[in-house]
Amino acid sequence: MDTVVSLRTLGFRRWYERTLIEAHLWLITCFLAMVLALALFETHNETLVQAQRLPLIVGAAFSAIGAWKSYRRYFRTLRCAEAVGQAATCPHCGAYGRFDIVTPCTDETADETRAIACCNKCRGNWRLSLQNHV
Repeated sequence: MDTVVSLRTLGFRRWYERTLIEAHLWLITCFLAMVLALALFETHNETLVQAQRLPLIVGAAFSAIGAWKSYRRYFRTLRCAEAVGQAATCPHCGAYGRFDIVTPCTDETADETRAIACCNKCRGNWRLSLQNHV
């Protein structure tokens, strides 16, 4: 439902832009977490005692897990933006991105929310399938 609320308040074009920025920030976070994981793993060497090596290895493992989660969130957010972007064309007049969300539908699943969109140009209605990315 978060996608529907965001589309209603921001409009499609601003929502799409912000979603793409958010997705690429997740990609940057993934890259930085991987650099941190590699740096922590590289810092661990054989001359340190076990008590000094353990926090470095644990930190590297947590950084790698954070990088994996950021990577997955990047693709989930990008997939959501792509799905909404493909459905943003009015089937009646062909206007792209010029619609308002009239009402969210009641048949929701865990991964997908449906909403009724109304074209600002021809006032035609169609059903949007919105993937939740949060």
